[in-house]
Amino acid sequence: MTPGDLLALAARSCADAAKLLHELPVDVSAKGTFDQVSSADLEVEAFLRRALVAAVPESAVIGEELGSARAPITWYVDPIDGTRNFVRGLPLSCISVAAAVDGELVAGCVLDPFRDELFTAAVDVPFAVSSTGLTITPGVSPRPLVLTDMPLPGSPYRGELDLLGELMEVADVRRVYSTALSLAWVAAGRADAAANLGIHPWDVAAGAVLVRSAGGEFREIGSTGFVAGRGEIVSWLADRLEGVVS
Repeated sequence: MTPGDLLALAARSCADAAKLLHELPVDVSAKGTFDQVSSADLEVEAFLRRALVAAVPESAVIGEELGSARAPITWYVDPIDGTRNFVRGLPLSCISVAAAVDGELVAGCVLDPFRDELFTAAVDVPFAVSSTGLTITPGVSPRPLVLTDMPLPGSPYRGELDLLGELMEVADVRRVYSTALSLAWVAAGRADAAANLGIHPWDVAAGAVLVRSAGGEFREIGSTGFVAGRGEIVSWLADRLEGVVS
């Protein structure tokens, strides 16, 4: 299958999963000290796994809730990125699916089910946004707009709070608590950069494809961090995050 074929399958599966969300009850339980998981997370991931592997039998899935396996074609699945927002009814979460071929990310799809907004890109398929809601062409602001959730509760890294203070001196900051959605917004030009620590591959796989396809940078920081975006603020953030994790 081509990257475009994988992208089409990912987008179709995300759309079907979003329809499923409308029908599911939402029961919540704790997942560790600071995190939560809902019954919807589990149901949506199980649905996506079935749909993707049924369509591409030689593929495997790395998912947030139901385990990981690798194959020549590997899917990265986050059924609800931003669960803590989702369970409170805050419309700041998304469904995220990416495809990798022989370890290289080739396609990414992020679907915001609240706004019915789909962000897509793949190798040889340009970044695109499809939305049925109100969309505004991003304008220019006097300072960079940065999306970050740092510092997260329970973070092992010292220095994040100092970094946040420094960042607020040079940029406008928004805390979204959905990394995949933040990356999709960066790709769309709604923010200049996004940065987080304590992330997992399924949080960023699709968003990394989107940002790079839209002409931005995606830099890994240590083993669980990233900076993504455009302009001088990317290097500024990368230098400081390297200092935090080192």
